[in-house]
Amino acid sequence: MLGLIALAGLLFAGLAVTCVLGIAFFVVKVVFWAIFLPFRLLFKLMWVPVGLVMGALSLVAGATLLPILLVVGLVVVVLGAIAALIALLVPAIPFILLGLTIWAFTRKRPVAA
Repeated sequence: MLGLIALAGLLFAGLAVTCVLGIAFFVVKVVFWAIFLPFRLLFKLMWVPVGLVMGALSLVAGATLLPILLVVGLVVVVLGAIAALIALLVPAIPFILLGLTIWAFTRKRPVAA
């Protein structure tokens, strides 16, 4: 029983040490964040023109590629529709041939005099 109480005490001491270290590292993080905040804001402010230029270049590239992509997409859709139609008709070929064969045997031919 005393061993279990000692183990619980060690567990409690370990959790207390972890809590103290966590708070210490949290304080260090907050201090670093507060110290470097002006630099982060300055760098983000300096990045604004670069971001605007990159955005404008992306807009121009997208506007140039859009018609090409639309035409290619339209071709893909048309080819897909044709492939779907063929995929639906191919299994019916034996039945169509059977129908044509029956029609060929049963049609009335004009009698030559």
